[in-house]
Amino acid sequence: MADLHASSTARPELGEHTRWNFVVIITEASAFLIGLAWVDPVVVLPLFIHELVPSTVLIGLVTTLQRLGYTLPQLPMAAILGHRPRRLPYLRWGVFLGRLPFILFVIYLWTRGVSNPALVIAFMMIGFVSVSAGNGAVAVPWQDIIAKSIPSSLRGRFFGTMQFVPALATFGVGFAVRWALGQSGPGFPLNYTILFTLAAAFFTISTIGCAVVREPIRPALDRPQSLRELIGGALPLLRRRREFRSLVLVTVLGFGLSLVMPFYIVYAKTELGVPPGMAGIYIWAAVLGGAPLSLLWGYINDRRGPRAVLRGGCILAAAVPMLALFIPSVTSLAGAHRALPYLFAVVFLAGGSTRGAFWMGTNNYLYELATHEQRPRYIALLSTFAAPRTLFPAAIGWILTFLPYRLVFALFVLLGVSAALLTWRMPQPSVDPKEAAEAGRLDTP
Repeated sequence: MADLHASSTARPELGEHTRWNFVVIITEASAFLIGLAWVDPVVVLPLFIHELVPSTVLIGLVTTLQRLGYTLPQLPMAAILGHRPRRLPYLRWGVFLGRLPFILFVIYLWTRGVSNPALVIAFMMIGFVSVSAGNGAVAVPWQDIIAKSIPSSLRGRFFGTMQFVPALATFGVGFAVRWALGQSGPGFPLNYTILFTLAAAFFTISTIGCAVVREPIRPALDRPQSLRELIGGALPLLRRRREFRSLVLVTVLGFGLSLVMPFYIVYAKTELGVPPGMAGIYIWAAVLGGAPLSLLWGYINDRRGPRAVLRGGCILAAAVPMLALFIPSVTSLAGAHRALPYLFAVVFLAGGSTRGAFWMGTNNYLYELATHEQRPRYIALLSTFAAPRTLFPAAIGWILTFLPYRLVFALFVLLGVSAALLTWRMPQPSVDPKEAAEAGRLDTP
């Protein structure tokens, strides 16, 4: 197969619906990510939970349930969609039904408040997990439509723009969050109710965007593939394809570390005495770190391929806990205690782009591994095999009940370094010749 990244200057060949989907998908995804920023899972959501029930276990559990909700529907959806050329209806209904419980949760907050913390937590978990499960159910058709309509030579710019646009908007969100959670804000619980409402509004815009996406029709499997067949072929695929196996390992270690970012804000508040109003500044820091680097990741992807993007994400994943350990120690030795809350923003500056790097690198590496016919299976199996990463937040929340933060952060450093070393052994992604021959084609998807 020719090197897909040999020339970054060649004009990409546009396919069916490329221009339309480039704009529409970036718009709807940006709306969703902006909505998520109002209830930022790294900053806002952990503080809301801590106001109701001060438990690191619960904070980790919510994150874990969200990731499981995203992972579990994907294999059944791959079995449902494998032989269907049209996947768009499943995208439209999935996002609508998945986001409806979150909107109902917002209505509950406006009408009942937080007088019953246990019920609020339960309703909140249902709302957030439902959004994740809906996104998981549509992950296969959504990614398949992207792979079919966005050429590989444009995907770095596509995902980079998708991350850059909401990052700029999130900078403004940071001002609003700082005001809402600060002393001059409306106070608890109205401050969080307003933030959840704004999130629901942007989720609605995203849902409308999914309804107007256009789907190119490409080859599909000639017969239905059962869930049992998908599961039965999972381990043989993992053993046979070194590229896929490497991607799974890097995703578990590297992407898993990006999911533990919520613990840094809790550490800053409980261990370092950082006031809650700093949450807005930390969101700004994450944006300032993520926005420029999203464009850089896109350039690297189109120039050197997704493997280089994954390597960069792993290096940053190791750097974040190192900074969380280093900054408090340095400020303590220098007697600069007042500067600590602001200097600690560097942790979020570095961590702001890790998830974006893994998201872009993982998706683009995966798209180049499979034919059109086999892509739904690859998408679902990657999430399934990488499911152990969803246990990271809950496991870390439990570990923090008996181990100090500093020791746990040191463990994060080791995991990040291990993931980075793995990327140097990853092969360049390519379609399996056997699958391509069975599909009657020798080109890449």
